[in-house]
Amino acid sequence: MGPALVENFEEVEKQVRILNISGMVKSKDELIAESLTIAGQDFFSVFDFEIKSGSKKNALAAQNGIVLTETLATKYFGEVDPVGKALSIQVGPDVEEFEVTAVVKDLPTNSSIQFGILLSDLFLPKIIDAQTLTSAWFNVNPETYVLLREGTDATELQSKFPAVFKVLLGEAEFNQSKYRPGLQALTSIHLDTSFPAGIAPVSNSRYAFILAAIATLILLVACINFITLSIGRSIKRAKEVGIRKVAGAMRQQLIFQFIGEAFMITVASLLIGYALAFLNLPFFNDLSGKQLSMNLDGFMILLAFVLLGIIGLMAGSYPAFVLSSFKPIAILKGQVSAGNNKQTLRKVLVGIQLSLSIFLVSSTLIMQDQLSLLQNKNLGFNKEQLAVFPLSIPRGGGLSERVQKGFDIAEQFKIELDKIPGIQGVCTSSHDFGNGAWVALGYTDDTNVYRNFSMNVVDDDYIPVMKMELAEGRNFSDAVPADKRRSVLVNEAFVKEYGWTSALGKRIPGKGFGEHEIIGVVKDFNFSSLYKRVQPLVMVQDPGIIMQGVQNISIDNSPMPKLVVRLKPGEMMTTLDEVKNVWSSLSGEAAFSFTFVDQAMQNQYRSEFNLGKIVSTATALAVVIGSLGLYGLALLSMQSRIKEISIRKVLGATEKSLLVLLSKEYVWLILLCLVCSVPVTYYLMEQWLLSFEYRIHMGAGVFLMAGGISLVIALLTIATQTIKTTLTQPAETLRCD
Repeated sequence: MGPALVENFEEVEKQVRILNISGMVKSKDELIAESLTIAGQDFFSVFDFEIKSGSKKNALAAQNGIVLTETLATKYFGEVDPVGKALSIQVGPDVEEFEVTAVVKDLPTNSSIQFGILLSDLFLPKIIDAQTLTSAWFNVNPETYVLLREGTDATELQSKFPAVFKVLLGEAEFNQSKYRPGLQALTSIHLDTSFPAGIAPVSNSRYAFILAAIATLILLVACINFITLSIGRSIKRAKEVGIRKVAGAMRQQLIFQFIGEAFMITVASLLIGYALAFLNLPFFNDLSGKQLSMNLDGFMILLAFVLLGIIGLMAGSYPAFVLSSFKPIAILKGQVSAGNNKQTLRKVLVGIQLSLSIFLVSSTLIMQDQLSLLQNKNLGFNKEQLAVFPLSIPRGGGLSERVQKGFDIAEQFKIELDKIPGIQGVCTSSHDFGNGAWVALGYTDDTNVYRNFSMNVVDDDYIPVMKMELAEGRNFSDAVPADKRRSVLVNEAFVKEYGWTSALGKRIPGKGFGEHEIIGVVKDFNFSSLYKRVQPLVMVQDPGIIMQGVQNISIDNSPMPKLVVRLKPGEMMTTLDEVKNVWSSLSGEAAFSFTFVDQAMQNQYRSEFNLGKIVSTATALAVVIGSLGLYGLALLSMQSRIKEISIRKVLGATEKSLLVLLSKEYVWLILLCLVCSVPVTYYLMEQWLLSFEYRIHMGAGVFLMAGGISLVIALLTIATQTIKTTLTQPAETLRCD
């Protein structure tokens, strides 16, 4: 598609196709696994990665020319400039000699394009057959980037695509295939989930908004604390204000004084906060799974001034106006108190704090429940003790031919691996779990309806080794030779898609498929993530049956066969060592690598788990800050009611009755905050849960638990001050009255 865009649209100046493959670098007598990136020859003309040494213009002009990053250049050549030197790389079963043409500076961590070793797309004919390269329009594997000429309207250009692609593909093929190329701005890829994810990582923008909202909530809680405690201190500073006013200070001067004090505290807090953020950045990166950096650039300085202005004014204005409004005569007569109207305002502020804290506690509990579901849901197969070993398949031939070669190689491994006592079972599959979508196929059925389904190529041991269940029919069997050339298994979702009551004996209703028969129906299992409901699936032993009848194919997860080994619990590492010995004897220098299915599947939800950890940490922080505000409110309330409490004690009130009297208003305040926070929490968490096809139900229990946790923390917070006040001797308070 890339070359066709340049040839047919003058608006397209250059094109670059990018494809990631795996390889092995031969260093001395050792093979080291590395990710290889194949890129178009204009890569360095389109992207501005900085060349450290070598030719930028000719970096990818040769079929066996490669570009290394600084890190990999040092890894394989030390401090010597590697330009012009040779490097041996195994791509598939063959080892090729490459010449280093350039070294680029290490890529920024926030770049969506990451590579260590860059190969020219001139090398593609060596690893992909000519037919796939020139005519497989529906094999959407590489990522194609285009550089548009200055002044080009991308939307207008995109509107011209259908007419040209109808000619390139043929009108009938174009209309049947639903082939619709489009353009997406490079700057929008990272936070746009409406397009299918490609090589560039895509992040859901809601997580950025959630983190920003949490930061804002904690900052708001802290500002409310500052206001509440500042008002509390106003009683102690009343005489200072009175004397200043008697000495001639104007109200404006007092306002500026107290706002200035707030700004000084805010500046000190900013410096301490920045230092803490810098020191704890590694912890946050580990918590969030990111590689963020803090640079004191213009943006950070501007942000600091904005924060200073907003927080300083927000936190300092109200206390300043309260302090400056005191009457000198009332102050010097000792008639200044917190006042009912100010007490009401403080309760409102602390109520906001408590509502935010309860919201965060509730959200944390809901997130933990959903994450627990992701970890523990029955997926329709047993993912424990499953290890996946990718096979090295010789190049040459079409996709179906290479898949068949892989299964032939796998049979040799299975014979030897079955002899290892620590292995429960071995099977072969084109796809594993947790590493991208399985091959997605599209075709037009007999009724002219366009259909989609996924496909996996498996052997007859796959169902029992994976511990899947059949809803009806039977599994593939070596005892039935016809299974390898014409039998098909489908899942329950496939049966529902066509509205069948039974699929046995039927064929997939399409004209181009090879002769076949559905022999069994597998109970639905989650071969994709829990973000999606189980999709229709076909499993075969000969992919040619299906491939000749489809119009579209999308490959996200390599369909090259993989060994799936179920290990016995216990001496797993010893068993893996034995597997490695078998691998070495049958594969020679081919790389030995494996992944565990349960770990790979959990990695699909890494962002959710990271978010859960961040929210939990933020919740703990918010609860602590909120408790300080509640403590400040209790302190102010007790100060304003100290004489009332003393008189009640003189009249016979017990410490227990006073404790109940002084605490009950806070209990009501917490209950009111709980009621206020529930609708907001329910709505926002419901929106988050909608991204999962399988999700928990939010019941009243989680909100009652959140309210209970908040109530206990709040009562413990105010208990110290309340008990201290009730134990005060009346004589100490009333002796001056």
